[in-house]
Amino acid sequence: MLVPYIGKYEKVVMGLLSYIPEFKEFSELKAEMDRIHKQERKIYLWKDAESDNVIGLVGFDQHDDSDTIVVRYLSINPSFREEGRTYAILTALKKEYPVYTLTGVISLSSLLSKWAKHRQEQIAEDTFSGK
Repeated sequence: MLVPYIGKYEKVVMGLLSYIPEFKEFSELKAEMDRIHKQERKIYLWKDAESDNVIGLVGFDQHDDSDTIVVRYLSINPSFREEGRTYAILTALKKEYPVYTLTGVISLSSLLSKWAKHRQEQIAEDTFSGK
């Protein structure tokens, strides 16, 4: 389940961001947290439906002038990787911002491309099966 960032999740967000190589240095992590607090970057957390624990996050920039979301990073707790959660996070983000186009930084371009293809296949299957 996708939930917007609020201050009580700060330590969880810092922990999840620390899995991303560019935020290994504390100064870079602190700079990113400053961007989040100043609302220069949006963060949504991913809560596990069974445990209600935060296990991932997506950070993005929202450009209202072009109806574009630029995904800057995705982070998932290593214990929960390889379970399809990345696609679930992106799909939930798209549902949260249905009129926006999801794009991303170059390092995420392959992932976003695979997700878009997967999403189109799901839509086609749902249409074919009458869902």
